[in-house]
Amino acid sequence: MNKEPVYYSFEQTDTIAKTSVYRLHFKHKLPENFNTKITEYPHLQELTLTGMRLKEIPPIVYSLSSLTRLNVSNNKIEEISSDIAQLTHLEELIINRNYLYQLPKEVATLKNLRYIDMWSTNVIELPEEIANLENSIKIIDLRAVRMSEVKQNTMQNLLPKTKFYFSPYCNCKL
Repeated sequence: MNKEPVYYSFEQTDTIAKTSVYRLHFKHKLPENFNTKITEYPHLQELTLTGMRLKEIPPIVYSLSSLTRLNVSNNKIEEISSDIAQLTHLEELIINRNYLYQLPKEVATLKNLRYIDMWSTNVIELPEEIANLENSIKIIDLRAVRMSEVKQNTMQNLLPKTKFYFSPYCNCKL
């Protein structure tokens, strides 16, 4: 687990070197100056933007090339941009409790991705390209997602080395 301190506002980092900030967590409200300030942290590895009613991941986030963990849970995100491919160091993608129906195929370019948390979304299929990550993705959490046994089996066949967490399957056509 990362031992670096977590900062909960830009103001908390005013008296320290921006190069020494690795973890920023924001909840409930995106800072007004987010798009200009976030680029001041060249070594940022972990970014949390939760409970903000965001409809999309702020595009500037995709330029944060050092990110290893992105948490945008509990928002209203319906789609993830193909620009996610720019986050080449990403290891953990936490997108639970959003309105997502799919992942972009570009997620398959994230060779370091080992964990995806999508519980309580509407994702019932993975892009076929994700099979390219068979040796890196260790866990995918899809609990509280209504899907059939067929869909669950299809995902497991696509990534046979991955541990999936599903809720009991439904007798549905999803």
